[in-house]
Amino acid sequence: MRQTRLALIALMLLALVACAGADIKKAPSQSGQSAVDFTLPDQNGKLWTLSETLKNYQAVVLAFYPKDDTKD
Repeated sequence: MRQTRLALIALMLLALVACAGADIKKAPSQSGQSAVDFTLPDQNGKLWTLSETLKNYQAVVLAFYPKDDTKD
């Protein structure tokens, strides 16, 4: 009986994982499209706006490092 429950739970979890990303549409990015303007703080709290930064530079690279330099 216990093995049947574990098998049923595993099957349900597998079905949930398989369906988790089913509605995500991955549209390919096209060259020449402009990004939506946004403002983000840097590591020192200084605010950066995309449109203002692009006045001085030709391109911008955003790098995200999950849990970088965190103690957890």
